[in-house]
Amino acid sequence: MRAVPRTRRRLTPMLAQATRKAASALARLTHSAAWRARVMPPGSRRQRVVRAGLRRLLDMSRRRGSHRLVEVVARVARSKGAVIFLPSIGWNVKLFQRPHHLAQAFARSGYVAIFASTSTGDDIYGFEEIEPNLFLFCGPASWLRQIPNPMLWTLPYNFHEALDHPRPVTVVYDWIDDLAVFTDHDGRLLHRNHERALLEADVVASVARTLHTQALARRTDAVYVPNAAEDDRFAADDTPAPDDPIVLQLRRAGRPIAGYYGALAHWFDYELLADTARHRPDWSFLLIGPDYDGSLHRTPLRGLSNVAWIGPRPYLTLPGYLRLFDVAIIPFRLNPITMATSPLKLYEYLAGGRPVITTALPECAAHSEVDVVATAEEFAAALDVARSKGRDPEVRVRLRAVAAANSWTARVRQIEGVIASRSARSKAAAS
Repeated sequence: MRAVPRTRRRLTPMLAQATRKAASALARLTHSAAWRARVMPPGSRRQRVVRAGLRRLLDMSRRRGSHRLVEVVARVARSKGAVIFLPSIGWNVKLFQRPHHLAQAFARSGYVAIFASTSTGDDIYGFEEIEPNLFLFCGPASWLRQIPNPMLWTLPYNFHEALDHPRPVTVVYDWIDDLAVFTDHDGRLLHRNHERALLEADVVASVARTLHTQALARRTDAVYVPNAAEDDRFAADDTPAPDDPIVLQLRRAGRPIAGYYGALAHWFDYELLADTARHRPDWSFLLIGPDYDGSLHRTPLRGLSNVAWIGPRPYLTLPGYLRLFDVAIIPFRLNPITMATSPLKLYEYLAGGRPVITTALPECAAHSEVDVVATAEEFAAALDVARSKGRDPEVRVRLRAVAAANSWTARVRQIEGVIASRSARSKAAAS
């Protein structure tokens, strides 16, 4: 066997990694509506050339991760089956979202979950097992097509990618938001995917009642699958408080804390919270999360001494921050986007036994345990009432019971039941 020079042995992995990152960057660009419109119009020769180049780049580094495909297929054969989450967002992002939670829940429920990513931040190529039975994947789509009889979890902007998978597959279409949210994607693609998914997907799931009502008009077998929580994680009483200087300063001030975590964007009602903070200088208001669209810096909140914004914090630390909240809040504006929103944080707040004050979002107002407000005066008055309720052990038990009934594991069981019922109907119709 010919010896490989040491310098070459060092350079080959570096070249493969650089190639993968370039390919991933191109993959992200080809999903951008702005890129398509200005540089690579759909169906153009330029688009075909770029995508062919992307395929060649991916093939150049194929061998680096392909050996694990055999291992993954063997693992699938010993499990309940494969659930493939087609490319959506990266794994290592600031906000842990619905696809991440569902992938974890399926893996923990006996499936092999494969989370496809085109994010350069994930820094992988091929299959990497990040938790038992949960694989992060980046590579040629042809590898995923070799996994037999999977469940494909699709979203409005990637449903078309399910059409290339060989049958049999079970396709779940997850309508996770009003389509107007997805401004980074081609609007024509979104609507085309949505219409086709409503007709062809095996399961149509909607995250919010507003969306579910619309889905039922097209599919009588559509199901309502709201967001959920890792209830055990957020209900744990031994979660350590964060060693965070700004938070420690707030605690030393001695004021009760009304807290929020999640994205800060144009759907957040900054004016409502600012007016409430002015009404209640005896309360501190803690905001945790990224300034998603730069809107926070254009609001009056930044000048209020009893309002603190500390940026995003890792998901695993959020239960510790939640323990510091006397009251948890969701002050969103009311518009078509938020009316079709299922705030993931709602069930996490409840799992932590924290009383919740929110605006009249349908997904929140559906729970009688939640306090709904419309004005700053109502918000200011509700703070003391909610804090008092949160000190009652029986109230905390009820709040946690709501969260326990809305765990991610419960969502997996729901989908399993829907698929089993569909299979039984198909067999009965065939006999």
